Amino acid sequence: SADEAQDDKPLKLKADLVTVITSVTDSAGNQVDDLTQKDFDLYEDGSAQDIAGFYREGQIPLRLIFLFDTSGSIRHRFDFEQRAAAQFFRNVMRPGDQAALMSVSSEAKMELQFTSDVEHLVTTLGQLKPQGATALYDAMIMAARYMRPAEGRHVMVVLSDGTDTVSTSTLAQALSEVQKSDAIIYSVHSTGVAPSASVQDLAGEFVLKAMSEDTGGRAFFPPIYEDQKKEARELDEIYKRLAAEVRAQFVLTYYSKSESRPGSFRAIRVDVKRAGLQVRARRGYY
Repeated sequence: SADEAQDDKPLKLKADLVTVITSVTDSAGNQVDDLTQKDFDLYEDGSAQDIAGFYREGQIPLRLIFLFDTSGSIRHRFDFEQRAAAQFFRNVMRPGDQAALMSVSSEAKMELQFTSDVEHLVTTLGQLKPQGATALYDAMIMAARYMRPAEGRHVMVVLSDGTDTVSTSTLAQALSEVQKSDAIIYSVHSTGVAPSASVQDLAGEFVLKAMSEDTGGRAFFPPIYEDQKKEARELDEIYKRLAAEVRAQFVLTYYSKSESRPGSFRAIRVDVKRAGLQVRARRGYY
């Protein structure tokens, strides 16, 4: 693959390639989108790999699934969480992209399958109601298996407090399925974060950070204010940053030089040669 964009036609990824979605920021946290293939080094289990393909986000269509926590814990913020998520769909979607919507309550439910119709997504989002418990890990597995065969960049956005109360699966099992689907997770804390000594709160925050960092994404924690309008503005800014990052992603592909062991986990590291930049990518694959 040439370093420069080849053309505007979306490209398909082959199943026998390892795919690594990568985001790069400067020291101020701003997205960097002017890199070329020569700016990256890629390693698997510590061994350098040859980058076979290098694509910018516009060359590979987005396949995004939004997991919206509809459990009772989000009831007091439900309206502006819906509004902020609707605006996110409008900001992030481009021609050729598709998104799906899943509600997460006592069980996971696919509310709307992959579609390019933004207004259909917004309308379906507005029909959600807060109720029940939280089966987050089960929802992640269901979402990962659904998106696995889809062509394009796989992005999962999770709106939740990170506290799973009723799943039959574990966080480790959920992350394994997400890695197998080549997905990157961005998480947004659903109830806002305030100083607290609650172990449950800290555990939920840890889950959101772990799922995002392991897959190369990022966790966002909206602050709590007495003024809900201020909270809503903060949430809007978070979704704007999230959309900007999704729109500035690079996709690296390579054929592994390692001996393959069925079911084994291979560690991935991506470095950027330009000084002062931070790179995020998934930690490995199965």
